[in-house]
Amino acid sequence: MITAPQTRYLIVSAFLLQIVFSCSVLAHLEKTKFFPSDANASDSFGVAVAIDGNIAVVGAYQNDSNGSDCGAAYVYELFGSQWIEKQKLVPSDGSAGDKFGRSVAVEGDTIVVGSYYGDSNKPDTGSAYVFSQIDANWVERQKLVAPDAASGDRFGCSVAIDNNTIVIGAYGDDSQAGSASVFVRNDSNWVFQQKLTVSDAEPADFFGYSVAIDNNIIIIGAPSDDYSNLSDAGSAYLYEWRDTMWLEQNILRASDSGLSHHFGFSVALDANWAVIGAYEGDIEGVSKAGAAYVFSNTGSDWVQQQKLFDANDPNSGDDFGWAVAIKNDTILVGCPDDFVDGNMAGSVFEFVRTDTNWIQSDRLAAGYANTNDRFGSSLALSGRNIIIGAPNNSNNGKSTGSAYIFNENDAVTGDFDGDSDVDFNDFAILADSWRQNNPLIDIAPAPAGDGIVDIKDFTTLCDNWLNGK
Repeated sequence: MITAPQTRYLIVSAFLLQIVFSCSVLAHLEKTKFFPSDANASDSFGVAVAIDGNIAVVGAYQNDSNGSDCGAAYVYELFGSQWIEKQKLVPSDGSAGDKFGRSVAVEGDTIVVGSYYGDSNKPDTGSAYVFSQIDANWVERQKLVAPDAASGDRFGCSVAIDNNTIVIGAYGDDSQAGSASVFVRNDSNWVFQQKLTVSDAEPADFFGYSVAIDNNIIIIGAPSDDYSNLSDAGSAYLYEWRDTMWLEQNILRASDSGLSHHFGFSVALDANWAVIGAYEGDIEGVSKAGAAYVFSNTGSDWVQQQKLFDANDPNSGDDFGWAVAIKNDTILVGCPDDFVDGNMAGSVFEFVRTDTNWIQSDRLAAGYANTNDRFGSSLALSGRNIIIGAPNNSNNGKSTGSAYIFNENDAVTGDFDGDSDVDFNDFAILADSWRQNNPLIDIAPAPAGDGIVDIKDFTTLCDNWLNGK
Protein backbone atom coordinates (compact mmCIF):
# COMPACT_ATOMS: atom_id res chain seq x y z
CA MET A 1 0.00 0.00 0.00
CA ILE A 2 1.34 3.44 -0.94
CA THR A 3 1.70 5.72 2.08
CA ALA A 4 0.74 9.40 2.02
CA PRO A 5 4.36 10.65 1.79
CA GLN A 6 5.05 8.23 -1.04
CA THR A 7 1.92 9.36 -2.85
CA ARG A 8 2.97 13.00 -2.57
CA TYR A 9 6.43 12.11 -3.83
CA LEU A 10 5.03 10.29 -6.83
CA ILE A 11 2.66 13.16 -7.67
CA VAL A 12 5.47 15.69 -7.55
CA SER A 13 7.72 13.40 -9.57
CA ALA A 14 4.98 12.87 -12.15
CA PHE A 15 4.65 16.62 -12.52
CA LEU A 16 8.36 16.95 -13.17
CA LEU A 17 8.26 14.10 -15.64
CA GLN A 18 5.41 15.75 -17.47
CA ILE A 19 7.69 18.67 -18.16
CA VAL A 20 10.25 16.27 -19.58
CA PHE A 21 7.55 14.54 -21.60
CA SER A 22 6.71 17.79 -23.37
CA CYS A 23 10.12 17.55 -25.01
CA SER A 24 8.98 14.32 -26.71
CA VAL A 25 12.03 12.26 -25.84
CA LEU A 26 11.74 8.91 -27.65
CA ALA A 27 13.79 5.77 -27.02
CA HIS A 28 13.47 3.52 -30.03
CA LEU A 29 14.66 0.01 -29.39
CA GLU A 30 15.76 -1.16 -32.80
CA LYS A 31 19.36 -0.66 -33.75
CA THR A 32 18.98 -1.62 -37.40
CA LYS A 33 16.05 -2.41 -39.64
CA PHE A 34 16.86 -3.87 -43.00
CA PHE A 35 15.28 -5.32 -46.10
CA PRO A 36 16.84 -6.48 -49.36
CA SER A 37 18.00 -4.04 -52.01
CA ASP A 38 15.79 -5.81 -54.57
CA ALA A 39 12.72 -6.20 -52.33
CA ASN A 40 9.47 -7.25 -54.01
CA ALA A 41 5.96 -7.89 -52.79
CA SER A 42 5.36 -11.29 -51.16
CA ASP A 43 9.07 -12.12 -50.77
CA SER A 44 8.52 -12.93 -47.06
CA PHE A 45 11.99 -11.66 -46.24
CA GLY A 46 12.53 -12.55 -42.56
CA VAL A 47 10.73 -15.89 -42.56
CA ALA A 48 14.00 -17.33 -41.25
CA VAL A 49 17.00 -15.65 -39.62
CA ALA A 50 20.37 -16.68 -38.24
CA ILE A 51 23.34 -14.83 -36.79
CA ASP A 52 26.87 -15.68 -35.73
CA GLY A 53 29.31 -12.97 -34.76
CA ASN A 54 29.38 -10.32 -37.49
CA ILE A 55 27.42 -12.39 -40.05
CA ALA A 56 23.63 -12.46 -40.29
CA VAL A 57 21.51 -14.43 -42.76
CA VAL A 58 17.89 -13.76 -43.66
CA GLY A 59 15.67 -16.07 -45.72
CA ALA A 60 13.15 -14.82 -48.28
CA TYR A 61 11.57 -18.06 -49.42
CA GLN A 62 9.09 -16.49 -51.83
CA ASN A 63 11.59 -14.36 -53.73
CA ASP A 64 11.15 -14.76 -57.50
CA SER A 65 14.72 -14.31 -58.79
CA ASN A 66 14.89 -17.80 -60.35
CA GLY A 67 11.19 -18.26 -60.92
CA SER A 68 8.08 -17.75 -58.84
CA ASP A 69 8.75 -18.61 -55.17
CA CYS A 70 12.18 -20.04 -55.95
CA GLY A 71 13.47 -18.18 -52.91
CA ALA A 72 16.68 -16.51 -51.80
CA ALA A 73 18.76 -15.79 -48.72
CA TYR A 74 20.63 -12.59 -47.96
CA VAL A 75 23.92 -12.26 -46.11
CA TYR A 76 24.63 -9.18 -44.00
CA GLU A 77 27.95 -8.29 -42.46
CA LEU A 78 28.76 -5.92 -39.63
CA PHE A 79 31.22 -3.22 -40.65
CA GLY A 80 32.00 -0.93 -37.75
CA SER A 81 28.55 -0.16 -36.35
CA GLN A 82 26.64 -0.75 -39.60
CA TRP A 83 25.10 -3.92 -40.96
CA ILE A 84 25.64 -4.01 -44.72
CA GLU A 85 24.00 -6.28 -47.30
CA LYS A 86 26.90 -8.38 -48.48
CA GLN A 87 25.48 -10.96 -50.88
CA LYS A 88 22.30 -12.55 -52.18
CA LEU A 89 22.36 -16.35 -52.19
CA VAL A 90 20.35 -18.38 -54.69
CA PRO A 91 20.70 -22.09 -55.55
CA SER A 92 22.65 -22.95 -58.68
CA ASP A 93 19.89 -25.30 -59.83
CA GLY A 94 16.95 -23.39 -58.39
CA SER A 95 13.54 -23.37 -60.04
CA ALA A 96 10.05 -22.05 -59.41
CA GLY A 97 8.42 -23.20 -56.21
CA ASP A 98 11.59 -24.45 -54.43
CA LYS A 99 11.13 -22.06 -51.47
CA PHE A 100 14.85 -21.79 -50.89
CA GLY A 101 15.37 -19.78 -47.69
CA ARG A 102 12.61 -21.40 -45.63
CA SER A 103 15.31 -22.20 -43.06
CA VAL A 104 18.80 -20.81 -42.51
CA ALA A 105 21.74 -21.45 -40.19
CA VAL A 106 25.22 -19.97 -39.95
CA GLU A 107 28.36 -20.77 -38.01
CA GLY A 108 31.77 -19.35 -38.78
CA ASP A 109 32.46 -19.61 -42.49
CA THR A 110 29.52 -21.94 -43.24
CA ILE A 111 25.92 -21.11 -44.12
CA VAL A 112 23.16 -23.69 -44.57
CA VAL A 113 19.95 -22.85 -46.42
CA GLY A 114 16.93 -25.13 -46.65
CA SER A 115 14.92 -25.47 -49.85
CA TYR A 116 12.10 -27.67 -48.62
CA TYR A 117 10.06 -27.73 -51.82
CA GLY A 118 13.06 -28.39 -54.05
CA ASP A 119 12.83 -31.25 -56.51
CA SER A 120 15.58 -33.86 -56.39
CA ASN A 121 14.42 -36.27 -59.11
CA LYS A 122 11.03 -36.38 -57.37
CA PRO A 123 8.57 -33.55 -56.59
CA ASP A 124 8.95 -31.62 -53.36
CA THR A 125 11.55 -33.91 -51.83
CA GLY A 126 13.48 -30.91 -50.58
CA SER A 127 17.17 -30.18 -50.19
CA ALA A 128 19.64 -27.98 -48.35
CA TYR A 129 22.60 -26.02 -49.67
CA VAL A 130 25.92 -25.37 -47.97
CA PHE A 131 27.80 -22.16 -48.70
CA SER A 132 31.37 -21.46 -47.64
CA GLN A 133 33.10 -18.12 -47.31
CA ILE A 134 36.03 -17.90 -49.68
CA ASP A 135 37.91 -14.63 -49.43
CA ALA A 136 35.14 -12.03 -49.36
CA ASN A 137 32.48 -14.10 -51.13
CA TRP A 138 30.04 -16.83 -50.18
CA VAL A 139 30.24 -19.73 -52.61
CA GLU A 140 27.84 -22.64 -52.98
CA ARG A 141 29.81 -25.65 -51.82
CA GLN A 142 27.38 -28.55 -51.84
CA LYS A 143 23.75 -29.58 -52.20
CA LEU A 144 22.55 -31.98 -49.51
CA VAL A 145 19.71 -34.43 -50.11
CA ALA A 146 18.35 -37.38 -48.19
CA PRO A 147 19.71 -40.73 -49.42
CA ASP A 148 16.17 -42.12 -49.50
CA ALA A 149 14.48 -38.97 -50.82
CA ALA A 150 10.80 -39.34 -51.65
CA SER A 151 8.10 -37.00 -52.90
CA GLY A 152 6.71 -34.71 -50.26
CA ASP A 153 9.50 -35.24 -47.70
CA ARG A 154 9.98 -31.48 -47.20
CA PHE A 155 13.64 -32.13 -46.45
CA GLY A 156 15.13 -28.75 -45.50
CA CYS A 157 12.13 -27.41 -43.61
CA SER A 158 14.53 -26.89 -40.71
CA VAL A 159 18.32 -26.75 -40.50
CA ALA A 160 20.91 -26.39 -37.73
CA ILE A 161 24.68 -26.44 -37.59
CA ASP A 162 27.19 -26.89 -34.80
CA ASN A 163 30.91 -27.31 -35.37
CA ASN A 164 31.23 -30.07 -37.98
CA THR A 165 27.65 -31.34 -37.86
CA ILE A 166 24.53 -30.30 -39.78
CA VAL A 167 21.01 -31.48 -38.90
CA ILE A 168 18.20 -31.22 -41.47
CA GLY A 169 14.54 -31.86 -40.78
CA ALA A 170 12.08 -33.54 -43.15
CA TYR A 171 8.66 -33.42 -41.52
CA GLY A 172 6.89 -34.86 -44.58
CA ASP A 173 8.88 -38.10 -44.67
CA ASP A 174 6.98 -41.40 -44.33
CA SER A 175 3.42 -40.05 -44.50
CA GLN A 176 4.45 -37.01 -42.44
CA ALA A 177 5.68 -39.10 -39.54
CA GLY A 178 8.88 -37.18 -40.25
CA SER A 179 12.61 -37.67 -39.93
CA ALA A 180 15.88 -35.77 -39.63
CA SER A 181 19.23 -36.39 -41.26
CA VAL A 182 22.69 -35.75 -39.87
CA PHE A 183 25.64 -34.78 -42.05
CA VAL A 184 29.24 -34.37 -40.91
CA ARG A 185 32.16 -32.54 -42.41
CA ASN A 186 34.85 -34.65 -44.06
CA ASP A 187 37.61 -32.31 -45.18
CA SER A 188 35.78 -29.91 -47.51
CA ASN A 189 32.75 -32.17 -48.08
CA TRP A 190 29.67 -32.97 -46.05
CA VAL A 191 28.75 -36.65 -45.89
CA PHE A 192 25.58 -38.33 -44.67
CA GLN A 193 25.99 -39.85 -41.22
CA GLN A 194 22.62 -41.02 -39.91
CA LYS A 195 18.87 -40.76 -40.34
CA LEU A 196 16.94 -40.06 -37.13
CA THR A 197 13.41 -41.30 -36.55
CA VAL A 198 11.39 -41.88 -33.42
CA SER A 199 10.52 -45.03 -31.55
CA ASP A 200 6.80 -44.21 -31.46
CA ALA A 201 6.41 -42.70 -34.94
CA GLU A 202 2.95 -42.28 -36.41
CA PRO A 203 1.72 -40.55 -39.58
CA ALA A 204 1.27 -36.78 -39.31
CA ASP A 205 3.55 -36.35 -36.25
CA PHE A 206 5.60 -33.77 -38.21
CA PHE A 207 8.80 -34.95 -36.51
CA GLY A 208 11.62 -32.79 -37.90
CA TYR A 209 9.59 -29.61 -38.21
CA SER A 210 12.15 -27.98 -35.90
CA VAL A 211 15.73 -28.99 -35.09
CA ALA A 212 18.59 -27.76 -32.92
CA ILE A 213 22.04 -29.06 -32.03
CA ASP A 214 24.65 -28.21 -29.43
CA ASN A 215 27.77 -30.33 -29.08
CA ASN A 216 26.68 -33.95 -28.67
CA ILE A 217 22.95 -33.27 -28.19
CA ILE A 218 20.27 -32.93 -30.87
CA ILE A 219 16.68 -31.91 -30.16
CA ILE A 220 13.92 -32.42 -32.72
CA GLY A 221 10.34 -31.20 -32.51
CA ALA A 222 7.26 -33.22 -33.45
CA PRO A 223 4.54 -30.58 -32.97
CA SER A 224 1.66 -32.75 -34.19
CA ASP A 225 2.47 -35.82 -32.11
CA ASP A 226 -0.62 -37.40 -30.49
CA TYR A 227 -0.58 -39.09 -27.09
CA SER A 228 -2.90 -39.62 -24.12
CA ASN A 229 -5.88 -38.94 -26.40
CA LEU A 230 -4.53 -35.45 -27.06
CA SER A 231 -4.39 -34.77 -30.77
CA ASP A 232 -1.50 -32.53 -31.88
CA ALA A 233 -0.29 -32.06 -28.31
CA GLY A 234 3.29 -32.27 -29.56
CA SER A 235 6.58 -33.69 -28.32
CA ALA A 236 10.31 -33.11 -28.62
CA TYR A 237 12.96 -35.80 -28.82
CA LEU A 238 16.51 -35.64 -27.51
CA TYR A 239 19.34 -37.59 -29.14
CA GLU A 240 22.81 -38.00 -27.75
CA TRP A 241 25.97 -39.05 -29.54
CA ARG A 242 27.18 -42.33 -28.07
CA ASP A 243 30.38 -43.87 -29.43
CA THR A 244 29.45 -44.31 -33.10
CA MET A 245 25.85 -43.18 -33.46
CA TRP A 246 23.05 -40.90 -32.30
CA LEU A 247 20.70 -42.56 -29.83
CA GLU A 248 17.26 -41.41 -28.72
CA GLN A 249 17.59 -40.52 -25.03
CA ASN A 250 14.48 -38.64 -23.95
CA ILE A 251 10.99 -37.72 -25.04
CA LEU A 252 10.12 -34.28 -23.70
CA ARG A 253 6.51 -33.26 -23.16
CA ALA A 254 4.86 -30.40 -21.34
CA SER A 255 3.64 -31.10 -17.82
CA ASP A 256 0.29 -29.56 -18.79
CA SER A 257 -0.01 -30.95 -22.32
CA GLY A 258 -3.22 -30.16 -24.12
CA LEU A 259 -5.16 -30.64 -27.32
CA SER A 260 -3.51 -28.88 -30.29
CA HIS A 261 -0.86 -27.13 -28.19
CA HIS A 262 1.78 -27.98 -30.83
CA PHE A 263 4.58 -28.38 -28.30
CA GLY A 264 7.78 -28.76 -30.34
CA PHE A 265 6.83 -26.29 -33.06
CA SER A 266 10.07 -24.51 -32.16
CA VAL A 267 13.11 -25.79 -30.28
CA ALA A 268 16.39 -24.36 -29.04
CA LEU A 269 19.35 -25.84 -27.20
CA ASP A 270 22.35 -24.48 -25.35
CA ALA A 271 24.56 -26.55 -23.05
CA ASN A 272 22.30 -28.05 -20.37
CA TRP A 273 19.20 -26.05 -21.27
CA ALA A 274 16.48 -26.69 -23.85
CA VAL A 275 13.58 -24.41 -24.77
CA ILE A 276 10.50 -25.72 -26.55
CA GLY A 277 7.69 -23.62 -27.94
CA ALA A 278 4.00 -24.52 -27.86
CA TYR A 279 2.39 -21.63 -29.68
CA GLU A 280 -1.16 -22.74 -28.89
CA GLY A 281 -0.51 -23.73 -25.30
CA ASP A 282 -2.93 -22.63 -22.60
CA ILE A 283 -2.08 -20.42 -19.66
CA GLU A 284 -4.24 -19.75 -16.64
CA GLY A 285 -7.39 -18.00 -17.76
CA VAL A 286 -6.43 -17.77 -21.44
CA SER A 287 -6.58 -20.64 -23.91
CA LYS A 288 -4.32 -20.83 -26.96
CA ALA A 289 -2.21 -17.83 -25.92
CA GLY A 290 0.98 -19.87 -26.28
CA ALA A 291 3.82 -20.85 -23.99
CA ALA A 292 7.43 -21.98 -23.97
CA TYR A 293 8.93 -24.61 -21.70
CA VAL A 294 12.43 -24.68 -20.25
CA PHE A 295 14.07 -28.05 -19.56
CA SER A 296 17.37 -28.60 -17.78
CA ASN A 297 19.80 -31.49 -17.84
CA THR A 298 20.22 -32.84 -14.31
CA GLY A 299 22.95 -35.23 -15.41
CA SER A 300 20.71 -38.27 -15.35
CA ASP A 301 17.61 -36.83 -17.02
CA TRP A 302 16.07 -33.78 -18.68
CA VAL A 303 13.35 -32.25 -16.50
CA GLN A 304 10.94 -29.39 -17.00
CA GLN A 305 12.28 -26.40 -15.12
CA GLN A 306 9.79 -23.65 -15.92
CA LYS A 307 6.89 -22.59 -18.12
CA LEU A 308 7.30 -19.18 -19.79
CA PHE A 309 4.40 -17.05 -20.99
CA ASP A 310 3.18 -13.48 -21.32
CA ALA A 311 2.29 -12.65 -17.73
CA ASN A 312 1.05 -9.11 -18.42
CA ASP A 313 -1.39 -9.12 -21.32
CA PRO A 314 -1.90 -12.61 -22.79
CA ASN A 315 -4.51 -13.09 -25.49
CA SER A 316 -5.78 -16.15 -27.29
CA GLY A 317 -3.99 -16.44 -30.62
CA ASP A 318 -0.88 -14.43 -29.65
CA ASP A 319 1.31 -17.33 -30.87
CA PHE A 320 3.72 -16.96 -27.96
CA GLY A 321 6.31 -19.71 -28.55
CA TRP A 322 6.22 -19.57 -32.36
CA ALA A 323 10.00 -19.14 -32.28
CA VAL A 324 12.53 -19.64 -29.49
CA ALA A 325 16.25 -19.14 -28.98
CA ILE A 326 18.65 -19.54 -26.08
CA LYS A 327 22.25 -18.53 -25.51
CA ASN A 328 24.01 -18.55 -22.16
CA ASP A 329 21.66 -16.83 -19.69
CA THR A 330 19.21 -15.39 -22.22
CA ILE A 331 16.05 -16.86 -23.76
CA LEU A 332 14.03 -15.24 -26.54
CA VAL A 333 10.44 -16.17 -27.32
CA GLY A 334 8.63 -14.91 -30.40
CA CYS A 335 5.00 -13.82 -30.11
CA PRO A 336 4.18 -12.75 -33.70
CA ASP A 337 0.47 -12.01 -33.19
CA ASP A 338 0.93 -10.03 -29.99
CA PHE A 339 -0.76 -6.61 -29.83
CA VAL A 340 1.61 -3.63 -29.85
CA ASP A 341 0.18 -0.11 -29.77
CA GLY A 342 -3.21 -1.53 -30.66
CA ASN A 343 -1.90 -3.40 -33.70
CA MET A 344 -1.47 -7.17 -33.95
CA ALA A 345 2.10 -6.65 -35.07
CA GLY A 346 4.09 -9.05 -32.88
CA SER A 347 6.77 -8.85 -30.23
CA VAL A 348 9.61 -10.83 -28.70
CA PHE A 349 9.97 -11.57 -25.00
CA GLU A 350 13.40 -11.74 -23.41
CA PHE A 351 14.04 -13.78 -20.26
CA VAL A 352 17.25 -13.87 -18.23
CA ARG A 353 18.36 -16.51 -15.77
CA THR A 354 18.87 -15.81 -12.10
CA ASP A 355 20.09 -19.00 -10.42
CA THR A 356 17.57 -21.57 -11.68
CA ASN A 357 14.73 -19.19 -12.50
CA TRP A 358 14.07 -17.37 -15.77
CA ILE A 359 12.70 -13.84 -15.31
CA GLN A 360 11.28 -11.64 -18.07
CA SER A 361 13.70 -8.77 -18.57
CA ASP A 362 12.42 -7.11 -21.73
CA ARG A 363 9.83 -7.07 -24.48
CA LEU A 364 11.09 -6.10 -27.92
CA ALA A 365 8.90 -4.50 -30.56
CA ALA A 366 9.54 -3.00 -33.97
CA GLY A 367 8.97 0.57 -32.84
CA TYR A 368 6.59 1.45 -35.67
CA ALA A 369 4.37 -1.59 -35.67
CA ASN A 370 1.83 -2.52 -38.33
CA THR A 371 -0.93 -5.07 -38.12
CA ASN A 372 0.09 -8.52 -39.36
CA ASP A 373 3.83 -7.75 -39.58
CA ARG A 374 4.42 -11.06 -37.76
CA PHE A 375 7.41 -9.57 -35.96
CA GLY A 376 8.93 -12.43 -33.94
CA SER A 377 8.17 -15.19 -36.46
CA SER A 378 11.90 -15.94 -36.50
CA LEU A 379 14.72 -14.95 -34.18
CA ALA A 380 18.27 -15.73 -33.19
CA LEU A 381 20.98 -14.29 -30.96
CA SER A 382 24.75 -14.16 -30.90
CA GLY A 383 26.78 -12.28 -28.34
CA ARG A 384 25.11 -8.90 -27.81
CA ASN A 385 23.14 -9.04 -31.04
CA ILE A 386 19.56 -10.23 -31.53
CA ILE A 387 18.00 -10.64 -34.97
CA ILE A 388 14.24 -10.81 -35.45
CA GLY A 389 12.23 -11.42 -38.62
CA ALA A 390 8.94 -9.77 -39.60
CA PRO A 391 8.11 -11.57 -42.87
CA ASN A 392 4.76 -9.88 -43.41
CA ASN A 393 6.00 -6.32 -42.98
CA SER A 394 4.73 -4.29 -45.94
CA ASN A 395 6.80 -1.11 -45.83
CA ASN A 396 8.19 -1.86 -49.30
CA GLY A 397 5.17 -3.62 -50.77
CA LYS A 398 2.76 -6.18 -49.43
CA SER A 399 4.61 -8.85 -47.39
CA THR A 400 8.03 -7.88 -48.67
CA GLY A 401 9.22 -8.50 -45.13
CA SER A 402 11.95 -7.02 -42.97
CA ALA A 403 14.39 -7.93 -40.23
CA TYR A 404 15.63 -6.08 -37.19
CA ILE A 405 18.88 -6.30 -35.27
CA PHE A 406 18.90 -5.23 -31.64
CA ASN A 407 21.98 -4.79 -29.54
CA GLU A 408 22.02 -5.55 -25.83
CA ASN A 409 23.04 -1.95 -25.24
CA ASP A 410 19.87 -0.78 -26.98
CA ALA A 411 17.55 -2.22 -24.35
CA VAL A 412 15.40 0.43 -22.70
CA THR A 413 15.08 -0.31 -18.99
CA GLY A 414 11.70 0.96 -17.87
CA ASP A 415 9.80 0.38 -21.11
CA PHE A 416 7.33 -1.88 -19.34
CA ASP A 417 4.65 -1.82 -22.03
CA GLY A 418 7.11 -2.59 -24.85
CA ASP A 419 6.10 0.34 -27.08
CA SER A 420 9.71 1.56 -27.50
CA ASP A 421 9.05 4.69 -25.40
CA VAL A 422 9.68 5.26 -21.70
CA ASP A 423 6.66 7.43 -20.91
CA PHE A 424 3.63 7.94 -18.67
CA ASN A 425 2.23 4.51 -19.46
CA ASP A 426 5.35 2.94 -17.98
CA PHE A 427 5.18 5.30 -15.00
CA ALA A 428 1.58 4.17 -14.35
CA ILE A 429 2.59 0.51 -14.55
CA LEU A 430 5.37 1.10 -12.02
CA ALA A 431 3.01 2.98 -9.69
CA ASP A 432 0.52 0.10 -9.78
CA SER A 433 3.25 -2.26 -8.58
CA TRP A 434 4.63 0.04 -5.88
CA ARG A 435 6.02 -1.85 -2.87
CA GLN A 436 5.18 -5.18 -4.49
CA ASN A 437 7.41 -8.05 -5.56
CA ASN A 438 6.84 -7.81 -9.32
CA PRO A 439 9.94 -9.13 -11.17
CA LEU A 440 8.83 -7.50 -14.44
CA ILE A 441 8.88 -4.03 -12.88
CA ASP A 442 11.68 -4.57 -10.32
CA ILE A 443 14.49 -3.30 -12.56
CA ALA A 444 16.97 -1.99 -10.00
CA PRO A 445 19.56 -2.71 -8.99
CA ALA A 446 20.56 -4.40 -12.27
CA PRO A 447 20.25 -7.00 -13.54
CA ALA A 448 17.29 -8.52 -11.71
CA GLY A 449 16.21 -6.10 -8.99
CA ASP A 450 16.01 -6.61 -5.23
CA GLY A 451 12.59 -8.18 -4.73
CA ILE A 452 10.52 -5.02 -4.34
CA VAL A 453 9.37 -2.13 -6.54
CA ASP A 454 10.57 1.04 -4.83
CA ILE A 455 12.42 4.31 -5.26
CA LYS A 456 15.41 2.62 -6.89
CA ASP A 457 13.23 1.34 -9.73
CA PHE A 458 11.53 4.71 -10.05
CA THR A 459 14.89 6.48 -10.25
CA THR A 460 16.10 4.10 -12.97
CA LEU A 461 12.94 4.73 -14.99
CA CYS A 462 13.42 8.48 -14.64
CA ASP A 463 17.06 8.31 -15.68
CA ASN A 464 16.22 6.43 -18.85
CA TRP A 465 13.33 8.78 -19.61
CA LEU A 466 15.53 11.84 -19.21
CA ASN A 467 18.43 10.38 -21.17
CA GLY A 468 16.36 8.72 -23.89
CA LYS A 469 17.99 5.36 -23.33
